[in-house]
Amino acid sequence: MDQEQVKQALLEMIDSNGKRGRKWFFPKNVDNQYKILANMTLKEILIYIFPAFLISVGIGFIPPYNSWVFWFIKAIFIVFIIVIPVVYVNYRPVKFRDNIRSKDFVKEFLDYRKKKKMYFVKPKNTFLD
Repeated sequence: MDQEQVKQALLEMIDSNGKRGRKWFFPKNVDNQYKILANMTLKEILIYIFPAFLISVGIGFIPPYNSWVFWFIKAIFIVFIIVIPVVYVNYRPVKFRDNIRSKDFVKEFLDYRKKKKMYFVKPKNTFLD
């Protein structure tokens, strides 16, 4: 490396604001999971969606079969049973972070509520200063 290349490399390391070092950026949509269907992993499908389908099929097999009113009521229950887990897995509660989903957010919120809290209280001064 000649002196000009070293000088150019040093100038690239110095930012226009005078900060030194490498410029870092963190992408917003980084996720280490493989999505299979509708932005859900296989584990999420087996834990949340598959049991909902089984419960929905069970509700669908409840007799009587000839009443359209009863079918309408069963259809409403089936839709709610399927939609609630899908929303729970796919909804993004933090607007600017695509990699945080509601199931992670709820888990962190509940873990925080269980965590022991520390309160710092200023000691009372018994002597007059």
